[in-house]
Amino acid sequence: MKRLLVGAAALAIALAGCSSAEPEPTPTPEPTTEAPTPTPTPTPTPEPTPEATACAPFTGLAADDGDPKPLVAVKIENSRPARPQTGLDGADVVFVEMVEGGTTRFNALYNSEFPETVGNIRSLRTTDANILGQWSGEVTLFYSGGMPVQEADVRNAGVTLRVHGTHAGFWRSNTRVAPHNLYLSLEEQAATLEAPEECLEGLFEYLPDGDAATDGATGDAATDGATGDAASNAADGASSSGEPASTIRANYPRVVSGWDWNADTELWERSDDGAPNVNSPTGDPITAVNVVVLHVTARDTGLKDSSGAPVPETILDGEGDLDYFVNGVHTTGTWSKEGLNEPFVFTDADGDPLLLTPGNTWVELLPNTGSLNYQ
Repeated sequence: MKRLLVGAAALAIALAGCSSAEPEPTPTPEPTTEAPTPTPTPTPTPEPTPEATACAPFTGLAADDGDPKPLVAVKIENSRPARPQTGLDGADVVFVEMVEGGTTRFNALYNSEFPETVGNIRSLRTTDANILGQWSGEVTLFYSGGMPVQEADVRNAGVTLRVHGTHAGFWRSNTRVAPHNLYLSLEEQAATLEAPEECLEGLFEYLPDGDAATDGATGDAATDGATGDAASNAADGASSSGEPASTIRANYPRVVSGWDWNADTELWERSDDGAPNVNSPTGDPITAVNVVVLHVTARDTGLKDSSGAPVPETILDGEGDLDYFVNGVHTTGTWSKEGLNEPFVFTDADGDPLLLTPGNTWVELLPNTGSLNYQ
C-alpha cells in the first residue's frame, strides 16, 4: 500500500512537470489601422495672363486685343445725295480727295475696328494708288467700279481689289436711288481677309496713349492734367509756332470741308458746304481727333467721266507743306513721299517727326487750286 501511494505521488509530480513545460500560447495581436497616406493632387498650371499689347497702328491707341488685323480701304461717296454716310465714324483714317468737277470723295481706312455696314460705296481713282501704295500687298480696297486703266493703276500699286458685281458683301438700299444706295457689309467681309503676321506700319506717329497735345497753348505750355515727362511729351506734340484755332475751312474748287472745335468733347466736328455731316443712322456728328491738311498738286489725267468732265489725279510723289490741327491748336509742317510704294514722312515746323494725339485722323488732300482758312 505504501508503495502504491509513493508511485502515485511520483506520477503526479511527473505530470505536473510535463504540464509546466508547455509554452503559453502567444496571443495574436490586433491589427493596427493606420491612416492612408493621401495621394497629392497635382496643381494645375496657371494659364498665362496675356499682356496688354497694342496693335492699332492707325490710331496710336491701345487695341482691345493685340492681334494684327487686316487693313481695309473703302471708297465712300460725298455728294449731297449720298449724305449722311454710314460707318465713317469707325474709320481710323479718312482721306478726302478731289475728284472730277472739283468735288470730293473719301478713301476710308479701317484696321482697329470694322463697322457692320459702310457706305455709300463709289468708284476708285488713280489717286487711290498714290494713297494706298505704301501698304503694297497688305491692303484691300472695296469699291463700286472704275475705268480699266485706273483699276490697273491701283492694282499695280499692290492693292487687292474687291469690286461690286464680282465680289460678295455689296448690297443696295431701297431708301435711296442709285447710284447713291450701294453699301458694304464690312464686318462680314473683313472676316474673310487674311490678317498680317505682324502689326502693319501706320501712317502717323503719336504721343504716348493718354497724353494729348497742348490745350490751346503753344511752345512750352503743358497739357492740362499732365505732369513731369507726360507734360513734356504733350508739349512736344505742338510746335513752337502753334496757335489756337477753332474753325477750319478747306476750300476745294467746288465744295468746302469744314471742321469746328468742340471744347467740351475735345473733338473736331465735320461739315460739308456749311451743313453738319452726321453719321447714319445715329445722327451723331462725324468727328476727328486730328485734322491734317496736305497741300498737294492735282493734274489732269486726260480721262473723262461719263458726263465728259476731266478726271484729276492727286500727285503724292514729292513733298509739300501741311497744316495740322490737334486739340484746338494749329501747327505747320511738311510732308514728303519718295515714290508710289514709299511711306509718307511727316515733320513739324522744327523738322522733328509730327506727333498726333492718339485717335482717328482725317487727311484733307487740298489741291493747289484750293485754299485753307482757319481762325
